[in-house]
Amino acid sequence: MAIRKETVKAQFDEAVRSVLEPGEVVQTGTAAVTGPNPLWSQGLFGLVGLLLFGVRYHFVFLTDRRVIFMKMSMMSSRPKGGLAWSDARSAASVSDVRSAATWSSFQYQRPAGGKPLRLNVARPWREEFKAIAEGLGGAVG
Repeated sequence: MAIRKETVKAQFDEAVRSVLEPGEVVQTGTAAVTGPNPLWSQGLFGLVGLLLFGVRYHFVFLTDRRVIFMKMSMMSSRPKGGLAWSDARSAASVSDVRSAATWSSFQYQRPAGGKPLRLNVARPWREEFKAIAEGLGGAVG
């Protein structure tokens, strides 16, 4: 089971190679959880909260061209099923950036529109969280 940050990062660095375009360069990446704050959805409600709130685990890469979302296993933190989706970096944006003690978050707006996706990032990934938020035009507070 991959639980160390370095191990998780190494596994996803290898997995993302298959979806990169020729010449595309990865700038940073982080593990993220969609949905409400995990302290509420998982901490108070457990597995029911995961199902009730539609929580999903992703590894998010910021490249020089795109924002890439890879599927991540909730149980093992390993790559699961490859690419979830990718968006052009120039068309994606973030808002409501919040750096917190345990779970930092931001609202990710996909270029296709629709409701923004809340991404929660755990404390060990805070530096990568800041790099992605700033790379997509969000002010980290």
